[in-house]
Amino acid sequence: MIPQASLTAALAEKRSDRRIDVLRHIQNCGSISEAARRVGISYKAAWQALDTLSNLAGVELVQRSVGGTGGGGARLTADALLLLEAADAMGHAREQLHVQLEHARQLPAAADSQPRAAGAAGISVATTLARLQVMTSMRNQWPCVVAQLSRSGPLVQVQLQGADAGAPFVLHSHITDESAQLLGLRPGLPVLAMCKATAVTVQAASASCDVAIGSNGWQGAVTRATRGGVVQELAVRLPSGVQLVGFSR
Repeated sequence: MIPQASLTAALAEKRSDRRIDVLRHIQNCGSISEAARRVGISYKAAWQALDTLSNLAGVELVQRSVGGTGGGGARLTADALLLLEAADAMGHAREQLHVQLEHARQLPAAADSQPRAAGAAGISVATTLARLQVMTSMRNQWPCVVAQLSRSGPLVQVQLQGADAGAPFVLHSHITDESAQLLGLRPGLPVLAMCKATAVTVQAASASCDVAIGSNGWQGAVTRATRGGVVQELAVRLPSGVQLVGFSR
């Protein structure tokens, strides 16, 4: 039985960003390979983390010297140290937010309003805010829980199950082993699955459609259609209540 996703619980367990953890350990030990070992990821995954962080920051975060033990020494730049300081501040603010929200949920409602029980409104403020922090143009976003992981060479197939109430919603994703390590994926972990609308093909239920094992295919009903040129953008609602956007020729 897969538990419902709760980003409030994720906040409570103080789950850290492994990319930031790589920086922290480089600061402590002066070695990328040793930092990877301490974080519990491969050397290649550690470099992927550093490349991603450098791209996001727009500046160099690690200076490497060739010839040191374990593939050369490394030290953080002043910008990397500032980034770690900011990450610490954000972690502290996240903990305070969690405490405040839990306190607010336990407060009695105002005298002129309906009595409020914890969660009675059907929304978790902490969960919703955490999901909104992910700024992306992808219109297909689904709260899920990791159900199963299976590795095949350099790739990992991740089977996800919809986190919200309703009929089962299952989808599969293929990512690199390095990405799975950096995300710290494990069964039961709440995640947010995202997909571009252009990656979703919609066709009539009467059309022949063979979905390979490990691929994604769902049946639903069109709720909105927008024609543009030779393609048509369609919004589809699945029996589980999940909504997605895709295109049809």
